[in-house]
Parts: sequence; structure tokens; C-alpha cells
Amino acid sequence: MERFYVHYNIYNEGIHILYKRADDTSVTMADSEAALEEVVNTIGGVWVLDKNENLDDYLKEIGVNFMLRKLATVASSTMTITREGNEIRIVTKGPKDTDVKFELGKEVVSHDPNDNELKAIVTWSGGKLTTDSTPTDGSKAKATLVERWIEDDQLIMSVKVNDVKMKRIFKKKS
Repeated sequence: MERFYVHYNIYNEGIHILYKRADDTSVTMADSEAALEEVVNTIGGVWVLDKNENLDDYLKEIGVNFMLRKLATVASSTMTITREGNEIRIVTKGPKDTDVKFELGKEVVSHDPNDNELKAIVTWSGGKLTTDSTPTDGSKAKATLVERWIEDDQLIMSVKVNDVKMKRIFKKKS
């Protein structure tokens, strides 16, 4: 997972912002633009849930009650991934609707399925959109790693909490 560090230089004419990778190589605004375009060209669009793997165990691990877990395992879901300016937007419609916007490499506040608050950093590297989330102070959420990528014309969404890993497999809506 690639992380970026931001360095600020203040000059008389303003502030210059330089993004740096962990290996100390610079990231230009053109790189950021290219990453946003690659995200949309690779995983962008409307995706319909085809199947879940280990969803019940994942929901149990994060504390979702029995009835809601059973509802989630049979419910359909649609995920729409778009670009809005310098942000990626992921809208999920299903038993629990979500609408999240974020800039790559910048911290954003998000919520788990129980509405517990997390802080997350989303990155794009190697054809994967990765969300690394940690609970905010006082939150009952658990650290979560979400990865989205394309495999055999399907969008795979892998979610890991502790030692529990779940997969959601989506087909592109035609």
C-alpha cells in the first residue's frame, strides 16, 4: 500500500505543496491526475452484487446483530464508483446505503456498518483501491482493510477485520 507525505514550503508568493512517497520520490499533480483517471478507468461504473463470501462471519466480528446479519446476506447491493473533480465517490445502495467521497492519500472520516467512526486513508496502487481504516478515539469500530480490484471482469471487494476476511463480488451493470 502506497502512502504519501505532504511537505509544505512557504514562499513570499504563497505555499508550495509537494507530495512525497514513502521511498522519498516526488508525486506531481500529474501523477495524482493520472491515478484518479486510472481508478475511474479501471473500477469506475455501476456494479451489482453477484455473491458474498464469509459475509456473516465478518458482520459478526464487527458486532452486527443476528437479524441484520441475515438480512445482509440475502440483500442485493449496487455500488457506483465515479470521479468528482479531485475526489473519488463511492455510492452503495442496499440494506445500508452509503455515500463516501475522498481524495487519494488524504485522511477522511468514515463509518462502519454499525455507524462507528473510523479515520481512513484511501490509496491507489497496482490496480487496487485500498482503504486502511482505524477507529477514532472512543469509537467501538475495529481496524479495517478494504481492497477493491478487477478480476475476470468482476469487481472484487475484500474486507479484513482482525483475522476475518470477507469478499463481495460484483458484476458490471450493462
